[in-house]
Amino acid sequence: MLFESFFTRRFHIATIAIALISNTAAAQPYTEQVVGTLEAKGRGWNQIQFVDVESFSLDETPRYGTLSKTIFRGPELGFLVHTIFPPAWNMRMSQGGPHYHLFHEWGFTLEGDSVLYEAISPYQMNGKMEWKPKGGWLDRPPFSIHSANWLTGGLRPQTPYHLLIFEEGDGSLITIPRDGSMGDHYGPERRFKPDPYEPDWRKVKQWNPPWLVDTAHDLEWEPDREVEGRFVKWLSDDWQDGFRSRMIKIPPGWVPPEDGGKTYYKKANVMRYMLFGEMKVWQFEDDEDVGAPVTVKEDFFIYQPPRSIWGYGEGPLTGVYGATWLEVIYAKGLSHGGGPIEQPTVID
Repeated sequence: MLFESFFTRRFHIATIAIALISNTAAAQPYTEQVVGTLEAKGRGWNQIQFVDVESFSLDETPRYGTLSKTIFRGPELGFLVHTIFPPAWNMRMSQGGPHYHLFHEWGFTLEGDSVLYEAISPYQMNGKMEWKPKGGWLDRPPFSIHSANWLTGGLRPQTPYHLLIFEEGDGSLITIPRDGSMGDHYGPERRFKPDPYEPDWRKVKQWNPPWLVDTAHDLEWEPDREVEGRFVKWLSDDWQDGFRSRMIKIPPGWVPPEDGGKTYYKKANVMRYMLFGEMKVWQFEDDEDVGAPVTVKEDFFIYQPPRSIWGYGEGPLTGVYGATWLEVIYAKGLSHGGGPIEQPTVID
């Protein structure tokens, strides 16, 4: 109860911060779940959408057995969840076994740390221990074996673990029993039975390892070749398969280049999550609109669907701290396989 009260109080305080957003803002942040757009709506225009995650309501039915906020979902499949796992206070180790998914997922550690065990074989008794501190990146393909708690024990997080995770599928998992028997296939918190129901791990022919960045501190900031004055850290780049992830930073008082202009994607979906600082993001109704700025801060989620315009107004976009965000691009839809990623279209 103490942990939940602290978590909830933190989000209530953030509600007051919304009032500090400029009156010129085009729209207030969403207070309800954002639903993704897989395709552009004809020749019309979509708009960028914003979520202040701190002021967003907790899920009535928690995901992953802990406090969670499902801030975004696809129209069919796919869930973006901000979740906080409390510290493991007791000394007893859960006996949860390994599992895998039939879909791709990615995750980013926002605060705290955690330990995952990664295996390359279902017959492996102990997976490789992966410590995930702040700034850790996970790019997990289907049929990748992992577990938070291995049978022989392991390290437990000492501080609350804040995780941003996107599952491209229905959120279900398939277990691998240690006795060699057929596993089980079920949805989050066992809320539903998946269709198709495929619990037999013994029929899998190929297991796939994930791509992991232990922490963003292991990567150097590099000049962004696309936009002058920006900096990037590359996390994943499956360009041909339609998936890319980077951290992007703009310095204090950053003014976009004159040729920065306004751009949009015809098919791609872009997710951005503010990690630090604040900046102005312009929201446009269409390609002739001058737009209006919305101030986004740490723990804001920004969704750019197909045929929605990303651009800037005049003057500096950032204050004394600059801004850093996580950016994930899907070439088409909200899953791997829609590539290659197109170049953005520039609006003159």
